[in-house]
This record gives sequence, structure tokens and C-alpha cells, in this order.
Amino acid sequence: MTGERGQTGETMQQRLWRGAGIIWRSLRPLLLYLCLPAVLMCVGMVLYRDRDAQDMLLRSSHFYNALGIVLTLLLLHKRSKKRGSSIWQDAVLSFRDLVWKRLGLLFCLGFGLAVLFSASLTLLPFPKSWILAYRSSAGGVFAGTDRLLAIASAVCLAPVAEEIVFRGYMLGRLLEGFPGRLAVLLTAAVFALCHVSILWMLYAGLLGILLGWVSIKEDNTVYAIALHMGFNMSLVPIGWINGDGARKALLFGSPVCVALWGVGAGLLAWWAYRGYRQPEK
Repeated sequence: MTGERGQTGETMQQRLWRGAGIIWRSLRPLLLYLCLPAVLMCVGMVLYRDRDAQDMLLRSSHFYNALGIVLTLLLLHKRSKKRGSSIWQDAVLSFRDLVWKRLGLLFCLGFGLAVLFSASLTLLPFPKSWILAYRSSAGGVFAGTDRLLAIASAVCLAPVAEEIVFRGYMLGRLLEGFPGRLAVLLTAAVFALCHVSILWMLYAGLLGILLGWVSIKEDNTVYAIALHMGFNMSLVPIGWINGDGARKALLFGSPVCVALWGVGAGLLAWWAYRGYRQPEK
């Protein structure tokens, strides 16, 4: 089968192969990001054969995750330099002429959307199994002995690394061969699948579309990082409140209280979005 040639002079098979090559090239940084922390954990388990030591390693999994993130970024930078570029160019990271007001508005937008989403999970009739899977994953963020490292990883390291991998390398490479909307949707779909549980995938898919839109609009991944940091920052106050029965009963003790938090967060998100969409003076 030769296939019909399109306007570019390529056959259908050639276009499919070229598209598959672009997708594979866009996924390679993600595979490194996903695999390296797991490999480090496995090495630690092999080195420490004692059962108590292994249990300690599992409780300190955030250390391996943070170490894996840092090593991933260093390896990506090394690969970029080998090609005569840099991680700043390949991931479209620019710190020149940043508009701090827009960064702050995107941070608030992410925070407001996250709290609104969390309130919606409590009030809307989602299947109980979905809620339990979501809360189990969310609670695991601050599990273990290295809680400060977990917070730093969730609020700072993970947003930086994930935006560099997804909206920097992946989206940037997909844009070389796909229309903008399709590239954003493909990136958001992969971003969602990486979050495993259904509710996590739901919010990650929607957030991924917003992050991709911001990255293309600004032509700078730093703005997507600010939005992602704001979203993840919501884990800190919500986790702090849920960690104490008295605080939880006082602030989240009734559907009315939760609804008020959701309304307030929605208003914050809407204010931040309107401020962000206003043309710069």
C-alpha cells in the first residue's frame, strides 16, 4: 500500500511514521521522570536488605522522589547541552521580562481552582470508591517521616519538573508536528493518565488543558509553573486542617462550611482569571 500523498508530498504511511516519531520523542523525557525515582528506590531496597531498614526507606520515599526529580532535570539539561542547546531553551523557560502580577494571578487561579475542586468532591455525589482512591492518594503526599521534604516536593519541585517535562519538552516537541489544540490535548491526556485514579485523572486532564493554553499564550513555561504551584499549594492548608479532628470539625464540619469554602475559592479563581485576561497596560 502506497497511500495517497497529501499537500506536503508525504504518503499516509510517511505521515503516520513521522507523527509516531514525534510522539515517541516527546515521551522520552517523561519516561525518565517516571522511572528514575523508582529505580533509586529499588537500589536503596537492594543496598539495605534488613527489613527495618527497608521499612524506613519506604517511609522516606519522598527523599527518593525529590532526588529523582533533581537528577531528571540534571540529565535533561545535560542532554540538551550535548545537542548544543540548554534546558532553558528546550523547555521554553525564560526569566527575562517576567510580569510578576500575572505570575501572582496565575498562582491564585491555581489555588482557587484546587480548593473549589476539593469542595466539589465533598458535596457532589461521586462514587465512594472514587473518593476513597482520591483521598488515599492525596493523603499519601504528606505520609512518612520527611514531611517538610514532602511539602517542598509537592509545592515546588514537582510543579517545576512536571511543567518542564510536560509543557516544556513534550508540548514543545508535539507542536513541531501537530496543530496547537491537538498538541495541548495530547499532552493533557498523558498528564491525566499519569495520575492513575479516576478523580485525579479528571482534574489533571482539565488542569493540563489550562496549563497548555497558558504555556502557548505566554510562550514561556514559567507561567504554567506558577499556576501549577498555586494548585498544589492548596494541599498544605487542606492537609493541615484535615490532620486535626478539632480543626476539621470547626472548618469542614458541615456541608454548608464546605460550600462556603468552595464559593470563596471559586470567586478567587474568577477574580484571578479576569485579572489575567485583562490586556497589559
